[in-house]
This record gives sequence, C-alpha cells and structure tokens, in this order.
Amino acid sequence: YRNVCRDICGEYYVAQNIKLGGPNRIVEIHESAFVRRKYNVGHRVKTQWVFGALERDTRCVLVADTLLEIIQERILPGTTIISDLWRSYNTLNQLGCRHLTVNHSINFVDPVTFATTNHIECLWKHVKNRNKRENGTARNLLQSHLIEFMWCYEFKAEIFGKLLEQIRHLISMRLKHYRV
Repeated sequence: YRNVCRDICGEYYVAQNIKLGGPNRIVEIHESAFVRRKYNVGHRVKTQWVFGALERDTRCVLVADTLLEIIQERILPGTTIISDLWRSYNTLNQLGCRHLTVNHSINFVDPVTFATTNHIECLWKHVKNRNKRENGTARNLLQSHLIEFMWCYEFKAEIFGKLLEQIRHLISMRLKHYRV
C-alpha cells in the first residue's frame, strides 16, 4: 500500500519537472550518505550518496543520485548556490550559477558572505530521523522513501488530500488515453 502511494507521489514529481532558483534566488545544496549498520558493527555496506537541494524562499526540495543531474537539469541559471567545501562542488561557477561556500571546519556561517547550509543540513537530519524510525530503508527503496519525504515536506497538513488529487489526476489522464 505504501509503495503504491510512493509511486503516485513519484509520478507527480516527474510530471512537475520542478526547477529551483533563478536570479536573486538562493539554493542550498548538500550531500548525505545513507548506510545501514546497526551499532557500527557487522559487514561493511556500500555507502549510498544522495544530493539534495533546498530553495530557501519556497522551501522546495529536490533529491538526485548525482550532483550534475540536480544542477544541470533542475537549477536555473543565475541562482546563488551555497554549499560546503566538498571538492565535487568546485565547478559550480562554470554552470552559470553564483557559488558561495562555507568552511565547516572553521565556522557554520561564512563571516564575509553570511552563507550557510544550515537549512539543507536540518532537512537531511529530518530525512535520516525518519529513516531511523522505520529501521532503515532497503537500498532499492531509498529513492521512493525520499520522494515520500519530499511529498510530506511540501504538503504538510494537506498530505492525504493532495494524494487523492494526484490519484484523481492520474485516473483522468489514463481514461483520456483509453478513449482515443
């Protein structure tokens, strides 16, 4: 039942083709590792990295498997992107975006630009807490769990109503397809 609901939410996000940012918009990006090892014992499991982006004004969230996917396909040119100093972020200026960084080994807010990644890091904390409450997530279901989190984060008090709207929309689209 929950997997079906996650699939419905996923179809919504695919159809929306959401873009973040643009001129005078700030998007925070950050990577997060998802690994399940109970009490840090047992066999080592391959770390699954996920990249996330959060637009500050709209609170719109995106997740992707690769950094370039989220930047090139989902973030508009002219956006100010804030990240930490992870090496993979070094080429962001070349993608038509203004790139501000925070050196977390020194401070959490850059004293010159006031750049911070606190919002996206807080978001990852909520994602991981939810993941822990459910005793982890199977590797093949992580993407659908992230989509479910995005849905709940975006629609908060309207979660069920929006799900019903999406079901109605999908049914009407499929009925139109069969009437042809």
